[in-house]
Amino acid sequence: MNKQPKPDSKKYTDLISEIQKGQIKIPKFQRDFVWSIDKTAKLLDSILKGYPIGTFILWETNERLNDIKNIGNLVLPPVPDDIKVQYVLDGQQRITSLYAAFLGASIQKEGEKKITNYGSIFVDLEGDIDNNDEQIIVSEQPETKNISLKDLLNSKYSDLRENYSNEDIDKIQEYKETFTSYDFSTVVLRKEDIDSAIEVFTRINTGGQTLTLFEIMSAKTYDEEQKFDMQDRFQKLLKQLEVSKYETISSTVILNVLGLILSKNKECKRKVVLQLDKQRIIDIWDDVISSLKESIDYFRSVYRIPVSTLLPYDALLVPFTYFFYHHKEKPKGELIKYLEEFFWRISLSYRYSSSTESKLAQDIKRIDQILNGERPNYDELKVFLSSPRDLIDTNFSAGNSYCKAVLCLLAYSEPKDFQDNGKVILDNSWLKMANSKNYHHFFPKSYLRKQGIGNENSIVNITLVGADLNKRKIRAKAPSIYIQDFLDENAELHKSIKSHLIENIDDFGIYSDDYAVFLEKRATSIYNALKNRIEFTNTEKIEDTELKELILIGENEKLEMKSTLRYDLRQNIVNKNLEYVIAKTVSAFLNSEGGILIIGVDDNGNALGLEKDIETFAKKDVDGFELHLRNIIKKHLGSNFEKHLKITFPTIDEKTICKVKILKSGKPVFANFEGKDSFYVRNGNSSIPKNREEQSEYEKLHWK
Repeated sequence: MNKQPKPDSKKYTDLISEIQKGQIKIPKFQRDFVWSIDKTAKLLDSILKGYPIGTFILWETNERLNDIKNIGNLVLPPVPDDIKVQYVLDGQQRITSLYAAFLGASIQKEGEKKITNYGSIFVDLEGDIDNNDEQIIVSEQPETKNISLKDLLNSKYSDLRENYSNEDIDKIQEYKETFTSYDFSTVVLRKEDIDSAIEVFTRINTGGQTLTLFEIMSAKTYDEEQKFDMQDRFQKLLKQLEVSKYETISSTVILNVLGLILSKNKECKRKVVLQLDKQRIIDIWDDVISSLKESIDYFRSVYRIPVSTLLPYDALLVPFTYFFYHHKEKPKGELIKYLEEFFWRISLSYRYSSSTESKLAQDIKRIDQILNGERPNYDELKVFLSSPRDLIDTNFSAGNSYCKAVLCLLAYSEPKDFQDNGKVILDNSWLKMANSKNYHHFFPKSYLRKQGIGNENSIVNITLVGADLNKRKIRAKAPSIYIQDFLDENAELHKSIKSHLIENIDDFGIYSDDYAVFLEKRATSIYNALKNRIEFTNTEKIEDTELKELILIGENEKLEMKSTLRYDLRQNIVNKNLEYVIAKTVSAFLNSEGGILIIGVDDNGNALGLEKDIETFAKKDVDGFELHLRNIIKKHLGSNFEKHLKITFPTIDEKTICKVKILKSGKPVFANFEGKDSFYVRNGNSSIPKNREEQSEYEKLHWK
């Protein structure tokens, strides 16, 4: 049984002396010094009054960790050779505050322009130390008799006589003695292994900072003699990758690669990475980084993905880095084809949206097959693309991996600028948001909304454009108008348009402003381009996975789930009041920002199906269900909202359910029940009524 460490203590001067000698250090995985000067003054006031300020936990070891070399612009002394070091595991902010106050240091903290002068901490000599409510040590110089803390701690008796009375000097000496004799509670851990120290740090910081796996591995692999600092090397790598615009990649990519290369069973789960041998990591580091750079070059040159933000997943770099680590030459022949198939199947299957480490371990087996010149089997990996319609129905989101895969395809065509036919320049900082300067809705959203046309945010409507494109020329104009404007400037506009997978201006509904034709034609172009890269077998509709994710999240302002359309599961009869509940929900979505109504799923997300409802109709199939649903909406809401609804019947867990996608209405919608009109809106996961006064105010704000 391990012995419990015994509590000890250190005096203030001993604490400062050991810091100045480099014997007490702060490991790099601790957070930056963030305490304010006011908080430091309160800490010192507690010491002067004899209050406990908590225990410092230190780890004593012969090992050398990567430690903090400076606090802002205050340089800390190096660690001497051949001594044991005590690393601070708990109490960093307090110890740093005590050190800065003792020196009276002026510190410019990381990322701040302001310089904080810790010499501006003062002791109020006229304050009542026995009054618990009165702060004796303050961060602003009081108007009463005072002395700076630095002078109090460091001045000699003779230095004080000129400015202070004997009574003041006696008090100063008394306060100084209180500080120098104060016993700071310490616990020193003397287990030599770093794993124990990290475990202690993690446990005592459960309410604060949590160490990332990369921070732990950086601490474990640090080696002064070999000049290996994983954290520093990774930061230098990101700086280098700025040139290729791949500086947004995560440190997890490298840890995953290290695990897959070095572990016996080719795994990269956390527990496996934590057990990797330090020296082996150091030995292969340079080769791994070189292989990562090869992967990035391959993505940029062969797949023409110019920036890392477009990647469906950072994790895609892991199997490719593994490939280039084992294959030093550029791929040729069948290898190119196998790698391309791998890339697109992973990208279009939501592969790394969950359980990434487990799936990487599975996919490395596929990479091993490719390295052996064999085509991998993908039977259990479903590509979510069955027809161009799936693309049309995919709502664009800058963070969605599937959308990013389509954007990668668009980038491959090296899109040209509408204004001058120049190459579109993409930037990581812009591409992170859906309203980025690099994303353009070819049929402008505002134009489509004015026309009452929905699905304006389809991925098929997205083009990649330069940040300096004169969008003021476009605004809410119809494509037929703004394209003509660009044609007047750019004689090669037809070439520019073609680079956006819009093969022919004349045939894509542009001059006729036909959005439906445009979506159909461009979706077919994108679909065929993707199909040429892989063979689509074992497919599943995109919305199935997206719908499962929606159901998993649960009801909210944009999602409502109903068990049935009109069949009362409690009474086992048709209940027409339930039909009005459906109509009421649809009206609330129409009056708000739109949303999705799912019928055939209970509140817990269980798929019940539509059988109970369908059995009550004359036409006993989904067509009969849709007909009855539309009649309900017409009965209670009127017949003017057909274009705002899209009704589909996806299958979840082998149960057919109904999904109603509802677009925002351009005017108020009233639900009529037994001759009474009611106005509903969404509020959280509920549809709530508003009275006439509330409705009037809502209309002014919502449809202004």
